[in-house]
Amino acid sequence: MKKIRKKTLIKLAAAAVAFLSLSGVCIYTVFLRPALMDRERVIYMETQVQSGDLVQGIMENGSVEMAVSSVTYDLDISYDGEEEDEDDDDEETGRYLEIEEVYVVQGQRMEEGDPLFKFTQSSIDSVRRNLENSVSEARVELAEANSEYNTQAQTARSTYNSSLAEADTAQRTYDASMNDLQQQINLLYADIQVLQAEIDDWNEKLVDEDTLEEYDDLKYEMEKAKELLEETDASSVAAYVANYADYQTALSAFEELDDLLQSYRDGIEENTQEILEHNEEILEAQAALEQEEMLARQEYDSAVQGGSLADAIYGYTLESLQDSVNDAQQALADASELLEDFEAFVGEDGVIYADGSGLITEIAYEAGDRLTTAGTMLSYATEDSYSITIDVSEEDISHISVGDTVIIEMNAYPDETWEGTVSAITTSADSSYSSTVNYPVTIHVEGDTSRLFGGMTADITFVTDSVEDVLYVSSGAIVTGEDGNTGVYVEDAEGNMVLQPVTTGFSNGTETEIADGLSEGDTVYIASTVSAGIDEASLRESGEEENGVPGGTEGENADMDEGGAGALPEDGGFPQMGGELPSRDGDLPQEMPRQNAMP
Repeated sequence: MKKIRKKTLIKLAAAAVAFLSLSGVCIYTVFLRPALMDRERVIYMETQVQSGDLVQGIMENGSVEMAVSSVTYDLDISYDGEEEDEDDDDEETGRYLEIEEVYVVQGQRMEEGDPLFKFTQSSIDSVRRNLENSVSEARVELAEANSEYNTQAQTARSTYNSSLAEADTAQRTYDASMNDLQQQINLLYADIQVLQAEIDDWNEKLVDEDTLEEYDDLKYEMEKAKELLEETDASSVAAYVANYADYQTALSAFEELDDLLQSYRDGIEENTQEILEHNEEILEAQAALEQEEMLARQEYDSAVQGGSLADAIYGYTLESLQDSVNDAQQALADASELLEDFEAFVGEDGVIYADGSGLITEIAYEAGDRLTTAGTMLSYATEDSYSITIDVSEEDISHISVGDTVIIEMNAYPDETWEGTVSAITTSADSSYSSTVNYPVTIHVEGDTSRLFGGMTADITFVTDSVEDVLYVSSGAIVTGEDGNTGVYVEDAEGNMVLQPVTTGFSNGTETEIADGLSEGDTVYIASTVSAGIDEASLRESGEEENGVPGGTEGENADMDEGGAGALPEDGGFPQMGGELPSRDGDLPQEMPRQNAMP
């Protein structure tokens, strides 16, 4: 019985222990654990007092754009009436400039005066000769047009006078006599002009460098063949016959060119003699004209002028003839101007130099290319042509004006800034089919743009307010009491967090100016309340990202007691921080204001 009772007591004791344990777990789960979860702790994130400028403004982003300038070849060198053979390199070389060397590459920054392209001297000389020949031919065509004008004008005049003469016999007789003599004189003058033009042309051909060089070459080949023939033994029939044939060929070519040159000389002599004879004939005709005019003057003065139709035909004929002369004069002027432009383009050394500074974006030619058409040779972006176009919302556009200065930060150069100027604001919105209305604003980039490239991403800050050379801290470190006094948490000698009074000034929402109470480099703390069970490391990381502080430190008195410090006292003093933080509903602001601002 004693053993049975003892076993029963043991079982009852075990049951009681189990019941008490279960009751404890239930009480902890239902009552104690939620109470503990409601307990709060404070962590402190460290930050330093800094010195510098604070800027408040509107921030947008965009891409760098470049305005492109170019070096162009704009000479329209054409060869009318000549067939082009693309497979004949020698002919092409004579027609167009050929690039011998390119001194620059795409992406290079050039300065004004830098050499860009060099042309071969042989192509320069060939094109120059062709242009000079064009000028000479234009002169001949003008002389022929003037001769045609004089001849045809006199013929038209004769026809006109003949028509009028039908109304008056005396007038007809006078006009016929005058016109015949005058026409004879004009024809003589016209012939003299043609003869003189031929003389000028032959003289130019006689002194042409290519012709003289060919003459010397043919003469040398003829003399060399002759010398070889004379040295050949007549007994060697095959060699003698071959050398004799070579000599005859060289002699024939030389004599053919020599005869051509001699024909030029003979023509000059003959034309000169004809000009002298025509001058004598002109003097005789002029004397006869004056005599005839004196005899017919009285009848001429009394003649009745008529025939409006004949007058109109005469005027039309003269106008048509004058158009031909004008065209020939213009052709000569164009040929002369093209030659002058060519000389200015190639210069004295055949090198094209940069007319400005900038970044080379495209090169259209390489060594060995020929300039067969006018166009762009090289494109470059000038250093003062960099701009950025951004979209500004309708809420912010009223704060921006043309001429405003902005701050530019390039993503490629995070530690540097550029200044810019608002150069244009588009007055019409670019988002007609969107709920957001934006206005394109163009920024001109100032300063050294030598390291900037098109397409770089940039952040633009339109400054609305700023202060220079001040002390500032993160706005999250500022604690404001009910009476308006401000302070920051600092650590005292014993390691306790205490509120130090400070005087604040300008704030851009992210940083706040410290006018008094702190020095540059001082360490202050941003206090944050943490509920039990929250990952404090995550809270610190979140707080650091929001406030821009380097790290967080948990307060020594993290578990708050009833006797801890509460709100800022009414007298404006700041009690030692030993308990819970001032209430968010009272002394600490619920949330620091946020603006579109950049420090």
